[in-house]
Amino acid sequence: MPAFTMDKLPKRVLAKIDFQTAFMASRCVVAAEQLHIFRKLSGREMTAGQLGRVCKLHPSRRDIFLSVLVSLGLLRRSGDYFYNSRLAERYFVKERSVHWTNIYSAECGEEYLAFTVLEETLTTGRNYESLLGVKREYYFERLLDDPEWAKGFTHMLYEEHQREARALARTLDLRRYESLLDVGGGSGVMSIELVRAHRHLTACVLDIANVVRVTRSIVRREGLTGRIRTHAGDMNKSLPSGYDVVLFCDLGRLSNAVLRRAYRSLPSNGLLVWVDYFGSDNLFAPLTRLMWQLRSPSPKLTTRSSATEQVRDCGFQKVRCRWLVGDAWLLTAHKP
Repeated sequence: MPAFTMDKLPKRVLAKIDFQTAFMASRCVVAAEQLHIFRKLSGREMTAGQLGRVCKLHPSRRDIFLSVLVSLGLLRRSGDYFYNSRLAERYFVKERSVHWTNIYSAECGEEYLAFTVLEETLTTGRNYESLLGVKREYYFERLLDDPEWAKGFTHMLYEEHQREARALARTLDLRRYESLLDVGGGSGVMSIELVRAHRHLTACVLDIANVVRVTRSIVRREGLTGRIRTHAGDMNKSLPSGYDVVLFCDLGRLSNAVLRRAYRSLPSNGLLVWVDYFGSDNLFAPLTRLMWQLRSPSPKLTTRSSATEQVRDCGFQKVRCRWLVGDAWLLTAHKP
C-alpha cells in the first residue's frame, strides 16, 4: 500500500503550502481520517449538514473544515453536495481498511501532540508526556489490556507489512530449513509469505494471547491453518525450542537477553533472521524513524553496525546485514 504523502496533492495545492502550513494541512487530513469523512462519502454525495451529522462535526467549524478539504483537492463540491476526489477515494478508502483508518490515524494524532512541545523536549531532555502531563499507553500495554484495540492493530500490521513480507519471501532462501518461529509475529504476515514461498516450511507465530487470537483468524482466512500455528507467550520470558529458524520483525531494539534466548532455542546451524528499520551508521536515515525517536522516552536508534555487533556478541556467526526494501534491512546470522 503506497503511503499518502503531501506530494500526492495537486500541484496547484502544493504551490500554496510551505513548511508552516504543511503541518496544519497534514493535521487536517489526519482529522478527516479519524472522523471517517472519506469513508462516509465513499461512493456517495452529501450536503454539509448530512456529512456533519454522520461525522459529528460541530456547525461552527464544519463548513470551514470541509472547505479546507476541498482546497486540498481531497473533496469535490457540486452545488450543495460534497464527494470524494479520486485521490481521496484511492488512498483513504480503497487502499486502507477501516482498521488502518482507526488505528493509524489515531497514532498520527498522538504524534502531533508530542511535537507541539518539541522545543521544550530538545532543551530540557524531558519527553512530551511529562511536559504535557499526559500518560500514553504504549503498544504492549494496550495489546494486553484491550482485546478490541489489539484486533484492529493486528489487522493494521497485516496491511502495513505486505511489502516487506513479499520482499523477504523473495530474498530469504530457506530451502535447508523446515520450521520457523516468528517471535512477536503479530498478524503472521511474514510467516504467511514465507510458507507460501517454501512449500516444505511450517511456522509458529509467538505473541500475546489477544494478538494470536486474531492471527489465527487471518491464517485461517489465508487457508494456511495446517502450516502455521500460534503460541501465546512472551518473548521476554521464554522461547519455545524445536525450530531451526527464529525470526524477529519490526520489534525495535532487541535486548541481549532476547537474542541469547533465541540462540539457546536454536539447534546447531540454526538461522536467526532479524528484519527492521535499522539506522544508517551515520544516523542520517531512515528519516521517519529518526523523527519518532525525538518523542521517545529513551531515544536511541539501532544502527546496522550496532545490530551486527550485538548479534555477534550473543554468539552468532556469519552475520550479514543487507537492504531488503524501502527503509527495511535484513540481518541474518547462524548458530555454529
